[in-house]
Amino acid sequence: MRPFPARFVSKVFVFLNRPRTHIKLLHWENGGFVLYYKRLKKGTFPLPKAMDGRVSLSWAELVLMVEGVQIQKSTQKTRFRL
Repeated sequence: MRPFPARFVSKVFVFLNRPRTHIKLLHWENGGFVLYYKRLKKGTFPLPKAMDGRVSLSWAELVLMVEGVQIQKSTQKTRFRL
């Protein structure tokens, strides 16, 4: 059995249908892929802005998108780290 390529380990692949009412999240955990699926009864998922045909989201942005929170303009403050 070959190990899974490391380039996929920390990635989450997001799939939206055309009306943006269904979302699927695919990621790798120990032992196999995990698929999360969410269907909205009302409304649509926001479409993030793409650069070069690809979208890169932080974990916080992904969680906000799945939960339906839309932020029009925001800035992230720098926090102190040890």
